[in-house]
Amino acid sequence: MLYDNYDNWLQTMSKEISAPLVRTARLLDLVPFLNTHQGISLKELAQHFEVSTSQMSADLTTLWMCGLPGYTPLELMDLEFDSGYVTIRNAETLSKPRSITFQEAVALLLGLDLVDSALPTEREDLKKIVDSLRERIGGKLGVPIHMKASPSISTPVSIAIDKALADRGGLLIDYHSLYKDTLTSRLIMPNEIYETNGNQYLRAYCFTAKDFREFRLDRIKQAKTSDVPGAIENFGTANEKVHFEITTKVVSRDTAERFALENMGEQENFSLTSYSAQWIERSVLASGEGVVLTAPKILRLQVLATAQALLSRYNEG
Repeated sequence: MLYDNYDNWLQTMSKEISAPLVRTARLLDLVPFLNTHQGISLKELAQHFEVSTSQMSADLTTLWMCGLPGYTPLELMDLEFDSGYVTIRNAETLSKPRSITFQEAVALLLGLDLVDSALPTEREDLKKIVDSLRERIGGKLGVPIHMKASPSISTPVSIAIDKALADRGGLLIDYHSLYKDTLTSRLIMPNEIYETNGNQYLRAYCFTAKDFREFRLDRIKQAKTSDVPGAIENFGTANEKVHFEITTKVVSRDTAERFALENMGEQENFSLTSYSAQWIERSVLASGEGVVLTAPKILRLQVLATAQALLSRYNEG
């Protein structure tokens, strides 16, 4: 279609168009509303549902053709709105407002929990509103209001990491090490966040280890910004990735999480990368007989030497 000028085109494009699902929901809401607001003006009705009067007239015309099976004048809704005022009769079957399902209520409560967890602690006014909505939804539909949808990464941790990345500053973290099963405090300088196999990782320089490390975000229990001892040269390019290969011998959850493996099976080969040869060595040793490091050869020899040294100390004891 061609338009005489830009203004005509803009006017045409700005006309309100109701999506099918939105219009269907509005039609279902119209019937119970009209039952309790008989004689309301067409203009006021359109304003209440936030549509134009022409759109409301089209909706009412659609309702006029709805009713019970048989669809004779005896079963159809009886609507009058030609005078500019709307009345409705013979609409008892749709006289009740729409209600949400149990599944929809659960989704709403979980969503409210996420909203609540993201609110600043000082915004007690907003937290009270969220609690009020929880009670109303749970009370009316019999859904437990104490439902939790805790994100895998806490909001304070995410905020601290984002700030450290933006300011190129330091971060003091409490990190849960899976292969040692310990919680350690570390001073790091974040470099980048990346995602692999459904998990998010933070690559950072660790001042505690004096080397680059990778930290899984959901294992960072606490984080706060901090000053760092000094700048790191070639921070963005230091420690290129180390390529290595492993063969899984025993299927275990710890091994799958440690190396971020999906659908792990016995005697499967995986080609992986890491920014730290020391991390590869420790991870292979921590996996015991579950994993065999097959490449690179120089790293295999280092793992062998470390294992022999540990065994020697054990025998000496």
